[in-house]
Amino acid sequence: MMTASLCAQRETGQVEVSDIEITINGVTAEQEVLSQMATLESPWGFWVMLNENIYEKIGAPRAYFNQVLFQQDILSVREYFRDRGYFKVHIDTLLTYSADRREVEIAVTIDENEQSLIDTVRIVGMETVPEIVVQEVFQRSILKSGEPFNKNSVVEEQSRILRVLKNAGYAEAFLDSVGQVRYASSNNVSIMLRFVTGTRFVFGDVQFDHRDDAIDSTVLVRQLDFEQGEMYNDEKRLVSEQNLNRLGVFEFASIRRLPSVRSNNQEAIPLMISFRMLELQEITPELLVLNENNSLFSTGLGLSYKHRNLFGGAQNFSISSRARANKIENLDFAGAFNRGLAEPTLFGKADIESQLVFPYFFSNKTSAAISLTAEAEKQVYYDLNTLRGRIAFTSKIATFTIGVTEFSVERVDPFYKTEQATGIRPDDSTKQFNVIESFTLQRDKTNNFFSPTAGFFHSISVEEAGLISRTAGGLGLPYSEYVKVSLLLKHYLSGETVQRHVFAFKLKAGIAQLYNEAANPTPVPLPRRFLVGGSNSVRGWKDKQLASFSNALQGGNIAFEGSIESRLQLFPNGGNLNVLELPRFWSVLFLDFGNTWEKAEDVMVRETALAVGFGLRYETFVGPFRFDIAWRLYDPKKPQGQQWLQEQQFFHNSFSIVHFGIGHAF
Repeated sequence: MMTASLCAQRETGQVEVSDIEITINGVTAEQEVLSQMATLESPWGFWVMLNENIYEKIGAPRAYFNQVLFQQDILSVREYFRDRGYFKVHIDTLLTYSADRREVEIAVTIDENEQSLIDTVRIVGMETVPEIVVQEVFQRSILKSGEPFNKNSVVEEQSRILRVLKNAGYAEAFLDSVGQVRYASSNNVSIMLRFVTGTRFVFGDVQFDHRDDAIDSTVLVRQLDFEQGEMYNDEKRLVSEQNLNRLGVFEFASIRRLPSVRSNNQEAIPLMISFRMLELQEITPELLVLNENNSLFSTGLGLSYKHRNLFGGAQNFSISSRARANKIENLDFAGAFNRGLAEPTLFGKADIESQLVFPYFFSNKTSAAISLTAEAEKQVYYDLNTLRGRIAFTSKIATFTIGVTEFSVERVDPFYKTEQATGIRPDDSTKQFNVIESFTLQRDKTNNFFSPTAGFFHSISVEEAGLISRTAGGLGLPYSEYVKVSLLLKHYLSGETVQRHVFAFKLKAGIAQLYNEAANPTPVPLPRRFLVGGSNSVRGWKDKQLASFSNALQGGNIAFEGSIESRLQLFPNGGNLNVLELPRFWSVLFLDFGNTWEKAEDVMVRETALAVGFGLRYETFVGPFRFDIAWRLYDPKKPQGQQWLQEQQFFHNSFSIVHFGIGHAF
């Protein structure tokens, strides 16, 4: 009884944090300061109401004030500024209590004052290190005299120098001490880093923690970027570990150092490879739910089989089959059951693809893949049958850069239903047999595969068809002679410390040009043309529906499109909404632009379509679930006086279908 009474008294004596106001005289963002504080502001009243009156796992609880915690917060904030060179920072706090002392408003005022600069930098302990290694240490220094002091930069410099040493054979090098002197006269800082390099090592022999009959040890050894007796390089050890995991046959694979040994009058570091195999064969069913082909829903089924180690050398074989139906909202199910593919309301696509990947092709930096694909597509305006064989070579050129060389043999048989598809040229229904070569160079420095918040992705692709076909006499079949160039740029920007607001930008462009049109007018094949519009393109238009010409489904030979998105985390300090975690919710505001044209001379700036909209994202381990609504801000196909959003009939001519998906638009 007494214990319960005391607990209730403590509960009623708590003070709720109703507001936290940060005022900064300087350049630091308010959110950066808040991220250093454990003291939180109470969430929006709606979430509190749900939490207290509906269910404790819904919404978020009130945030209460703790004097000790708040004092620690101020110390943390002060240290944060000092770490960035603001040694003379001044912080004032003001607590304003309500009359009943049940709520408190917190005001924090910060004067940054002068930021210290780096005066000099000394690196000590390199006396026995070879000159070429010393040059790399000093020439690529992050710390430079005259630049603002930042403790993070000092730590980054320490890590960089240690990487250089460990990659030059000094596997046991360590930082002995860090000296830092601030001069009273100038407020600037001198830095001294003292290292102990230790012994220089070479790679020793490679051992395995166990043997597995499913895979030969030579398959693992050939993925290594080093040889026994070579100067030890920690980066090569890590890259070799990545090479092993990229094979796709391991649940995990690691390469760890063993205690050094004396070998051939050299100090050597033996290595141990540990691994665990995945199931080598699996059958996976798929449920497809997409938004494409001007359809409210596109749904279907798929089935795939995979063998991860077909010939015992980590060769990956897969075969998959998919079938999906479009416009199921208009489908006559009884007719489809009775007439099958002949049912006029049944539209969709079916494909079967097999692929064999060789992860090691002359070196562990290059893989090869052979694939065979058959596709049959039936849509309102056209039918398209495609047979394709492809050989691709993927090479790792640098740490973040790969090159892909492809050779494809492609047979396309398009048929446009002229009674529905107006504006289609007769030559667009030409059957073709093309031999196509292409090369793609891409550099990926994004920080997350599914939801990047920083970095960039660049890709350029060059494609040619006709040269081999003409040399072979076309094998008696029509073929196209064209060159195609495609460019894709994606950039992501966010705060250095707090990444709750992300600015994302995409630019995509391409041109396909016949180069022997007078002698061979066969057009660029339909699967190789540009199609614009849809949930991953200009979202004010439905899938493949945006073009400057009369029928967008014939595709264009030149395209330009882009997107600008502002992504904001809605509830960074939120709780839960039943099983949903509120911090995983993001809002998106976007502007899309672009169009496609038949020829380069047709391109006009005034025909660039614009779309605006907003969306919601919920982050998951497979990427965000996406919901977008878009409006046509500017529709170049409308008559003058009806092109802009404010000139259109709202929610009738300007409103696009709602887009659903998994993953960001880019």
